[in-house]
Amino acid sequence: MGARVGVAHDSVGFGFTDRPHHSLEGYSVETNVGIGLELLLLLLNDAVAPRPKSVVAEGGGGGGSSSGEEKKGKAETVGPRNIAIFGHSMGAKAALLMALACSKRKDVLLHPALVVLVAPALEGVALPPSSSSSKKRSSTKPNKMISQLLQSIWVKGRKIVVDYPFRYGLRRLVGGNPHFWKKGLASAWGDPKRLSESDILRFQWPSISMSWEQGLLNLVRSKLSSSSPSMSSFASLNDVELLRQVSTLPNTKLVIIYGSKDRIVRWEGSVAERVKEEFPMVHMIRMEGLGHDPFEEDVDAFLRELKSLHCV
Repeated sequence: MGARVGVAHDSVGFGFTDRPHHSLEGYSVETNVGIGLELLLLLLNDAVAPRPKSVVAEGGGGGGSSSGEEKKGKAETVGPRNIAIFGHSMGAKAALLMALACSKRKDVLLHPALVVLVAPALEGVALPPSSSSSKKRSSTKPNKMISQLLQSIWVKGRKIVVDYPFRYGLRRLVGGNPHFWKKGLASAWGDPKRLSESDILRFQWPSISMSWEQGLLNLVRSKLSSSSPSMSSFASLNDVELLRQVSTLPNTKLVIIYGSKDRIVRWEGSVAERVKEEFPMVHMIRMEGLGHDPFEEDVDAFLRELKSLHCV
């Protein structure tokens, strides 16, 4: 695509991304989408406003070149800029939502020319459908004061009974323990022999940061909660419908890449065949012998697959 700038961030609760303590809303997929859009717009801040054409230098000076047909001071309205969006595993839903946000929102002049989902953990596709969407919320509203009191008691009790023991045990088990990461990554890699010490260290680093274990706990609670606010009407769509809508966006190429030996999210076999049948617009790429992280397990092979689609 000729891109010169790449932006990457870990989902909230992963890596070195901040871990908010006061609310679970910061761990929602909507927040993840917002972070990605803000990063893009910060780097491409002139993508949301007209750019003036270069001014023709008068007097024959040597201060740059421009077309002689341009008129001094004439402005050109810039259309949406093409971007590529990548989402891995649980980040696939955020990638789909970001693509829809770019295509639907008038204030974001970005066009998702390429959307790549790597080992996507999509519910109702490669994972069982979520049951939270079928639950009906109670129409009764409890007394606000009683609700706040019960919530305060619950939060304080949870910290003592659940949070502190969980954080202590998780830090003892995971933090600074290379054997834990080696064993875990070996199960994610298609071929454990490809796993290097630098790979293990790279995944281990975030676990030594402050409040890493609390961030993970909040992330799990956010995923289990069905009360997170929606950033738009399409944020409430299930994963199957998101996939369907993005696959039909005009001038957008949607690609799913998966490893044949992925034991975390199993795409091999019937899942891949069903997606090919139900979503004919989706380009499917199967990487032989690789697991859940094909872009890290074999970087060169991953890039070759993208180049075969004329994406890079």
